[in-house]
Amino acid sequence: QDRRAAAYERNRSTTGVGAMGLPPATPLGCFASLQGALQGRALGGWFSYIKLHKDTGLSCIHTYGVFEWLFAVFLVFMAVLSSVTSLCVAFIFFRRLVKRACRGSRVGDARKLQELPSMSVVIPCYLPNEEFIIEETIEWIMQKVEYSGRLSVIVVYNTPVELPEIQARLAELQDALWPAGRSFRAMHVKDSRSKAANLNAALKVVEDPYVVIYDADHHPDPDSLILLWEKMSRCGVDCVQGSYYMRN
Repeated sequence: QDRRAAAYERNRSTTGVGAMGLPPATPLGCFASLQGALQGRALGGWFSYIKLHKDTGLSCIHTYGVFEWLFAVFLVFMAVLSSVTSLCVAFIFFRRLVKRACRGSRVGDARKLQELPSMSVVIPCYLPNEEFIIEETIEWIMQKVEYSGRLSVIVVYNTPVELPEIQARLAELQDALWPAGRSFRAMHVKDSRSKAANLNAALKVVEDPYVVIYDADHHPDPDSLILLWEKMSRCGVDCVQGSYYMRN
């Protein structure tokens, strides 16, 4: 840029100077120095940018085009959208904190409930992907999840190939002694190709009035099931969904 500016000064001494101290052939809005261009931008430079002229090396002011304006509008829209989303999330979070601080936790109320209804736990499973975690999930729900009513756990699975070892272990779990009289059943849906098909097959054999569905990798909090039932009975609704968080 310095060499181009020096060449311009030499050229100006021989060709003459036009308007704004520039050669006659140079368009308006171009300056010999970057500082001059910065000072020449209108409105503090919010609506223009500086670009070096490829032939003369001058610093020329250009206004933004349609594409740049559309991109700027998009950025503003995304900034507003993210701000509104953040405010909504913050409102929900602090609202929950305030409600919990004012009325306390519902766990105590949930544990005082008497004569809980019978409930079935349905766990759809795709064995080739989840054969190494399904037993841990069964053990967790049977041993950790609180529920004083009768609880029946049904693992309904499909597999494109036979897996004798895990299928045999699931069959053995049906005869195991579980705490609080809980029962376990494993169902192999041979013609299933999806999670929905597994669920439909399980719902056909469920006899309890209420059903809870867990995925094969779920480890629900110990008090989550009684909290769900407390919410359902208190609000008089037919379906509730718990929140979840990721674990390693």
